[in-house]
Amino acid sequence: MASEQVKVTVDLGDRRVTLEGPEDFVRDEVRRLTGPAAAPTASPQPAETSEIRNERDFIAAKRPGNHAETVTVLGYWLNEHGQGEFTEDDIRRAYIRAGQRPPKFVAQALRDAKSKFDYIAQAGRRGSYRLTPHGDNTVRFDLPRASKLT
Repeated sequence: MASEQVKVTVDLGDRRVTLEGPEDFVRDEVRRLTGPAAAPTASPQPAETSEIRNERDFIAAKRPGNHAETVTVLGYWLNEHGQGEFTEDDIRRAYIRAGQRPPKFVAQALRDAKSKFDYIAQAGRRGSYRLTPHGDNTVRFDLPRASKLT
C-alpha cells in the first residue's frame, strides 16, 4: 500500500527547500535538514561564490596582485567553464570581458606566469597554455591574499 504524498516547505536561513514525496521520506528529510548536525552543511557553497556570474565578479573576488596572477585567474575561469587550453587571444578577450585593461604584451604576462611562477604550462600546440596544479591551487586557496596591515 502506497503512503500518502505530502509536500512541505522548510526555511533554512536564506534558503527555502520544498520536499515532496511519501510522508515517511519527507519526515526523515525534514529531521535531517533541521537537526543539530545540519547547521554546518546547510550551505554547500560559500555565499561569495554563488554571486560570481562572470569574469568581472571573479577578478573582484580573487583580487590578483599582478598580471601573472590575473592571467592565472582568467585561465582558471576559462578552465572551469569548459576551455582546458587557452591562447593569448583568449586571455585578452577575458581581460576585456572582466573590465580590466590587458597588459601591453599579453604574451609576456603568459611567459611570466609560466616561467617565473609556474602557474601555467605549455599545452599541446604552440601558443596554447593550460593551468598547472600549482596555478589551480593558487587561485583556489591562496587568492585573495591577506592584506598587509601597516
